[in-house]
This record gives sequence, structure tokens and C-alpha cells, in this order.
Amino acid sequence: MSDDQASQAGPWAITYTSAPLSQSETVAGPVTATVYASATTSETELVAELEDVTPSGASYPLTEGALLGSLRAVDTRRSWAAGGMTILPYHPYTQGSAKPVTPGAVTEYQIQIFPTLATIAAGNRLRLTLSTADAPHLTPLPEQLPELAGGVYTIARAAADPSSLTVDLLK
Repeated sequence: MSDDQASQAGPWAITYTSAPLSQSETVAGPVTATVYASATTSETELVAELEDVTPSGASYPLTEGALLGSLRAVDTRRSWAAGGMTILPYHPYTQGSAKPVTPGAVTEYQIQIFPTLATIAAGNRLRLTLSTADAPHLTPLPEQLPELAGGVYTIARAAADPSSLTVDLLK
């Protein structure tokens, strides 16, 4: 996928759009967006939305997921993986697993995107939009606001920090 600045949903979002599919494919199951990013705050909120984009440019939402940076811990024993890639990260979401984000440090975020079943037609593309909010669906708790307020996130774009999208296709 390449960065698609023209399709951004605002200054708080960035989009990546795949090349057109050469044949129809069926997305069947969970999707994971692995994002390497740094932040200026001790908390982050990342929202990942997956869309089906037609050749005319019309887009249709397929599924989405979100992750608070402090709850990014992954239990690999309970996660689904295949071929060395995480298909469905398991986040404990417990206070004991919470860890503040280190401002300025590149951090890995495995965003669990809800499973879906959708056939993407040949010629269509997949678009991933990363944003920092999804109001009114995901409203931060009042005690989270001070850590989130004013945060600037930078997506890492180096070979050492390989952000990726893992999509399970029906075979």
C-alpha cells in the first residue's frame, strides 16, 4: 500500500490504498494493522478503518478497530498467527498490562480490526485509514484526556519499522 494523501479524512488521518486487485478476493476473518509510530504524549489512540474502493473512487466501509497505546500489550500465546504473521492480536486490556507510551520513541501498535467477510471485486482496492479518533463511538474517558490532548503522532517509514496490514483471504 502507498500513502494516499489526497484521500485523507482530515489533518488527524492518513490513508494507504493498495493497487487494484487483479482478481476478486474474499476477506474472511480478522484483520491486523501493525503500525510503528512515535507520539509526543504518554498516551495514544489509533483507529484503523478498512474500506473497499471501486475504480470510480466510491468507497464502502468494511470494518474497523482501535487501540489505546497504553493497552498495546499483546499476549502472543492467545493471539492467532500464521506464517510468522499476527492475524489476530490478543490484548489483555488489563490494568496490569497497561504501560504508558514513551514520548518520542517509535512504538509498535498491533491494532485488532474486527473480523469481516467481504468479496473485493477485481479492479477494486483496499484502503486503510488511520486516525486518532472515532467520535462518538470511541470517546476517551475523562482521566485519559490529559494524556491524549495535543498529541502529535508520526508514522515511522523505515525498513526497521515495517508497518503492515495483515488481511486473511479465503482460499
